[in-house]
Amino acid sequence: MRGSFRFFMMACPTRISGFTLIELIIVIVLLGALSVFTIPRFFQKTSFDSLAFEQELKTAIRFAHNLSTASGCEVQVALTANNYALYFPDSSCNPPDAFGANPVNHPLQSGNYTGAAPSGVSISGFGDFYFNDVGSPSAAGGITVDPGGRLITVMPLTGYVR
Repeated sequence: MRGSFRFFMMACPTRISGFTLIELIIVIVLLGALSVFTIPRFFQKTSFDSLAFEQELKTAIRFAHNLSTASGCEVQVALTANNYALYFPDSSCNPPDAFGANPVNHPLQSGNYTGAAPSGVSISGFGDFYFNDVGSPSAAGGITVDPGGRLITVMPLTGYVR
């Protein structure tokens, strides 16, 4: 009889590995609480639009800076509350010639280098400025993209955009 008991103990171990019911419930509650706070952030499109437009505007300003030094001609960055555009001077490469009638062509897309802010996104800052032939901006400061208060800074003298 002792031999059969020993066989039973070897065939059926006393400890079964796995998760307990309490551990599973805690994990489910934590995942539920996490989803309550994170999932709504993915449906707020304006925060993503604001970030994307900030990157697009930074790229346009950097392109204007590089184009002015490469071409030896001033390039204007025209800003309004909802859009931007890049322009060469109207007649010659010597400001204060008027800007606005000679748009810069987009290097990757057909058409002019312009952009419009998505719905709910706006631009505020120091207004229109241009980069001279050595890349110095005519004005420097901060441009804010809202919502989110994302700041684009154009540095004086160098025209560095960050």
